[in-house]
Amino acid sequence: MTGSTLETLARRGTAVAAMSRAGEGGVARAAALLSVDTLACLVVGADHPTVGRLLGSQDVVAADSGWTPLAAPGAQRSRTDALVADVTAAHVDELDAVHPASATVPGAVVVPLAVQIGARTDASGADLLAAVAAGYEVTAAVAGLLSGPRLYQASWWPGAVAGRLGAAMTASCLLGLDEERTRQALALAAASAGGLLSEDVFADGHYVLLGDAAAAGLQAAVRAAAGLRASPTLLDGPARRAFAAPTDGAVGGAVESAVPRIVEGLYKEYPCSTPLQAVIRGLVSLAERSDRPAIGTASVVEVALPAAMTAYISTDRDVDGPPEAAASLAYSVGAVARGRERDVGYFRAADPAAAFAGDLVLVAAPSADVVELAVTTRSGDLVRHREPIRLDVDPARVVTRKLGALFADDPRWVALPGQLADGLTPRALTRLLADLR
Repeated sequence: MTGSTLETLARRGTAVAAMSRAGEGGVARAAALLSVDTLACLVVGADHPTVGRLLGSQDVVAADSGWTPLAAPGAQRSRTDALVADVTAAHVDELDAVHPASATVPGAVVVPLAVQIGARTDASGADLLAAVAAGYEVTAAVAGLLSGPRLYQASWWPGAVAGRLGAAMTASCLLGLDEERTRQALALAAASAGGLLSEDVFADGHYVLLGDAAAAGLQAAVRAAAGLRASPTLLDGPARRAFAAPTDGAVGGAVESAVPRIVEGLYKEYPCSTPLQAVIRGLVSLAERSDRPAIGTASVVEVALPAAMTAYISTDRDVDGPPEAAASLAYSVGAVARGRERDVGYFRAADPAAAFAGDLVLVAAPSADVVELAVTTRSGDLVRHREPIRLDVDPARVVTRKLGALFADDPRWVALPGQLADGLTPRALTRLLADLR
């Protein structure tokens, strides 16, 4: 397998795991912050209707032969079913962090898996964070190799395409696979790469798909541990042709990065699609200059988003369900008007009566770095605002505000990132999560 893309990925994932253990580059602290953010999303998402339907579709297994989903304490499922439930819960409210450059959500894929396997292998806290960082790196790197954001235009979901390899990397770390079997785990995961992006409604299938991708990665690592093998060149030729990825440029250069990708994550504060995070921030800024009702009674709200971000954003008021409300500009404007932009229940309700009733205009922005807002008030005044897509702020501040909003400033949640960074083990973490629920 010398010189293959899979070999390069395995080497890079292993190197990032080593950086985490060595305390280099802020990797371990970033992994701790991501882990708490993802687990908070999982706990909140556990009572989402999609998760309930998913759990109801799964077989119950004996207590001594299954896993307890973090999203459903007391339930017993197969290891793959439990993981699918946990990953689905982590992503279903669109609150989980993203890696913008690759258009993936690595945390939702790898964190629940790392906690579950880590608790069963009696892994240390350092091992947990290293496995999270390694899986994150591989997820984002694979999507980058396949031109992640471009995959959306071809109807592939980058998170599902690449997430299974990231999950395989995380599982390989915690199962103690050697270099060769880690490469085989990635190869086995690559053999099932795919994941179509919905173009009408996301419904349940979009969110369960991410859980299925993580489960495929776990299975790949388990199979590699048992000696199964797969083609070493699946990402060199077949995947690049299948996903119409560019073939020029050195693979090593594309996989290697000046900084570990886990420190590049973007954390969400609002339960809606990534492009709408900046829209809500901008509208909140406008509302603070006037008042909330002024947003709700505006006659027109025009939003200019970068063209690549408009693919799955709508202006619909009558939506199929919560996923579509989370991707609708009408619901984001309505949330700000009512001061409910942080309220998961608002988007889950998908109530057309709560959506913005004025005219909405969604256009492609000339800049890829900002959202441009133009609000025409009821009196006819035109107010403009430019909001950066990404703010230059300490992500810990963002996550702290988010934890406070989700859990009523419970100090145990706010303290959790530091506890993880200081070495909280997966077993202790699972017990603490049960108490925090």
